[in-house]
Amino acid sequence: MKKIILTITAFLALTGVTYAGGIGIGATGSFAKVAADGKETTGIGASGLGAANTNSISVDESSFIGSVFVDFETDGGFVLGFSHVPGSADVSSKAHQRIETAQGISGTDAAGAVTRTAAAEVENFNTLYLEMPLGMFYAKAGWSQIDVITKENAVTSSGTYGNKTLDGYTLGAGINGSMGNFFTKTSVEYTDFDTLSLSSSTNNSISADLDLLEFKFGVGKRF
Repeated sequence: MKKIILTITAFLALTGVTYAGGIGIGATGSFAKVAADGKETTGIGASGLGAANTNSISVDESSFIGSVFVDFETDGGFVLGFSHVPGSADVSSKAHQRIETAQGISGTDAAGAVTRTAAAEVENFNTLYLEMPLGMFYAKAGWSQIDVITKENAVTSSGTYGNKTLDGYTLGAGINGSMGNFFTKTSVEYTDFDTLSLSSSTNNSISADLDLLEFKFGVGKRF
């Protein structure tokens, strides 16, 4: 009987949470893990030299990132918000490279080797989200965008890739709290972006999958 009473009391405590409502402004810090799987397919160059081949790589990068947000909370606890991560971050902490035998370029002969390097960074990570209250907990769903900036070396006649904005979805779960006159949010969130597909002017192409897992803590003030 005592266990039943404790269970009912806990349930009422969760369902009896009150929400302040109104506009909230705050900042979050998160430990983020970025996972990227990439593949480059190289074709025969415009000069008719070179060989087609495929190169693949997987990278994981962990870092601390910060963001700012603004939201609106209803009296029932539903939250519609927007978050922005300022600045940029490397997808990998180092440039990846490979060494290839030099090919004839533009009708000439070449000897030795060339080193090709590739790296990428992301910026303008924005998310429009909705939080659904579950007592003191909440579930989160959102639509995200991020800019991918490619940073490969430009070897003569090898062509370069451009940049692209990727769409994605964010899912998460968290717990609401308070700290004096401020509200807090502790959550785990996962973002899955669309596949990155880019082509160069020399019949080369790259594709990559980008995922982001975050452990977040946010503090804000509601007005």
